[in-house]
Amino acid sequence: MTSTMSDRQEVIRDLETQLAKTPRTSKPMEHAALAYRLGMAHAETTGTAQEGLRKALSYFDVAAGIFDPRHDPVEHARVLNAAGSVHRSLGNRKKALELFTKAVDLFEGKEDREDELAAALNNLGLTRNELGQFDAAVQAFDRAVDLFDITEAQGRRGKVATLANRGAAHAALGTKEGLEAALADYEEAQADVDIEEAPYHFAFLQHSMGVAFSALANLSPDERERLLQEAVAAFKESLNVFLRGTMPYQFALAKHNLGLAYVGLGGVPNQRRALAAFEDTVGMLDTRVHGDAWRQAYGNMERVDNDLKVQFPGMTRIEHFVALCASVKHDELLSLLRERIHHYMALNEPQRSQFLTELDLAMARYEFQQARQLMEAELNIVIELPNDRLEVALSARHRAHQQIEDEEKRLVADQALDQAIGDALGGPQRVLTRDFLGGIGWERP
Repeated sequence: MTSTMSDRQEVIRDLETQLAKTPRTSKPMEHAALAYRLGMAHAETTGTAQEGLRKALSYFDVAAGIFDPRHDPVEHARVLNAAGSVHRSLGNRKKALELFTKAVDLFEGKEDREDELAAALNNLGLTRNELGQFDAAVQAFDRAVDLFDITEAQGRRGKVATLANRGAAHAALGTKEGLEAALADYEEAQADVDIEEAPYHFAFLQHSMGVAFSALANLSPDERERLLQEAVAAFKESLNVFLRGTMPYQFALAKHNLGLAYVGLGGVPNQRRALAAFEDTVGMLDTRVHGDAWRQAYGNMERVDNDLKVQFPGMTRIEHFVALCASVKHDELLSLLRERIHHYMALNEPQRSQFLTELDLAMARYEFQQARQLMEAELNIVIELPNDRLEVALSARHRAHQQIEDEEKRLVADQALDQAIGDALGGPQRVLTRDFLGGIGWERP
């Protein structure tokens, strides 16, 4: 149990004690306020979500029964808005729609309640969108956007979230006009987002833009390539935040959509980029939790792999990855290799050493100049790793060269490695690397 969960449970116990000591008959308003707070506390707990949400509803029912909409409209509306959010989480969208609509009506015209009205309208728009009422959803978001106080951080976040939601509703229309309106919403929202202050919102908007650009490309054949390039740039931007280690599902989703954009662009380099992206997706998704998404990504990976096999019979996926690395500019080469090496390093043995050796063997089989450039890039990456991982990488490099049966080709690979060590590393690093390789049996050519 995390400390956050423990803190929330303690809050719930304290509120339950206060509620028991506050009679409904003699102190109805205090009783209702405590019931509302208890409902919010249960709604925010993690763990057994269904049980917590149903408890929240029971407390909201108590509060709503005491706060009279005729005499306590703001308090009653607040409870309805909270209860609507719980019903939406439980999948009861029609009930949520009813409650949000009532909450909006009660907040209307109440002084200094613009933010709460905006939040209720945003919830109303989300629910309409989920029910397929896209035009009505946009209308709710239109009203909400103008109500947030953007002089405060909370108001800015609320406006950004509402613009993102309105963009999704516009995009859901599936028309060229709707997608263009969605992109306008995302770009307006992006202008108010600081990546340092709200990194998730920044990345989410970039990913949403990528999805919209991709969809618009399918409707705009004359601008297809430009729009898909815009999509690629947006997905890559989102992946600066959606990292493999911290946001694995978002990472997998962004990689999958990036792969689809590359497929749309076509050509061998983009097919190979797509293959690498789909590999990342498949490797990250848990089949027990995200079975459908995994199967879709795996199917796309196999289709691209099979298309490449027609053009390059016998080439493995890792050989296609190295071929991609050998064909791109230096910055992309470093980015591709760094991500792949860090991924392999995070694996358990023997998979870690196996995959690293396969990667190194594919590099070592190139002609001298290309092999040297690939090895130099790899050395620039692994030299930054802790010593134990550097040794794993160098051991894999040595094993790869040992697997080259043709002595002449092995000599070329060893010469490329020796030259790469000289070009990539400073004096002390060169000595360290050559000493370690010599200690495990590598003979300098």
